[in-house]
Amino acid sequence: MLNNNSALVNNALEVFNLLKNIQKSKHLIALSFESLPQYCLTSLLEVHHDTKILIFDEPNPQPSSRLTDTKEKAKFTLKLEQLPIIFETKIISNNNELQTNFPNEIYYPQNRSYYRFITEYINDIRTTVFLSSTTRLPCELLNISLDGICLRFPYSYAKLFQVNRLIDDIYIELPNQNGFSISAKVQNARIVKNHSNIAVGLQIQQQKPNIEKIIQQFIFRAENSQVTATQNQFT
Repeated sequence: MLNNNSALVNNALEVFNLLKNIQKSKHLIALSFESLPQYCLTSLLEVHHDTKILIFDEPNPQPSSRLTDTKEKAKFTLKLEQLPIIFETKIISNNNELQTNFPNEIYYPQNRSYYRFITEYINDIRTTVFLSSTTRLPCELLNISLDGICLRFPYSYAKLFQVNRLIDDIYIELPNQNGFSISAKVQNARIVKNHSNIAVGLQIQQQKPNIEKIIQQFIFRAENSQVTATQNQFT
């Protein structure tokens, strides 16, 4: 594993959430071994919270049973939101589909001081943004942390979110949560979904305890709701 503690996700709940996001993204994953650097491709099909088992699609090309039966850990590599993700774990079965244990840690260099909760692959979490108290902008929440939030808007709103613009009068409503007002800087904006949408990253300019509490409560409730829904699938 890469030796960069600041980029390692090792909290059990955060590891689970990141694995679920990888599964729902349906991205191709490169699978390799130290003794066989040439990789094959697979995808993550299921994340079993209760047994801590991952199920992957049959790799292509199929690695030899001799290799997968060894005690050597398999290395999985992919990109999520243009950021590299790397984790290693032991293969426990390789019959048609690949089964492994949960990794103890995942390399994911978010370059942020605070944990970022990714909501993009859970469900479309509808949020509402108000500018100047009157302009209402429906949008989707992609991710959130204590110091920033990423939202997806229809492309027609692109001109409102020029990079480096400071927005002093933005009010954000999260599902089942009190709304809050922030001053935010447009950190980045990128066109997505064939120019039909724009993803906007907002950096909160001042951390206030009451706003941090609202965000923490939202993340806690959303994470626990996700875990409960996953557990109910297998009970």
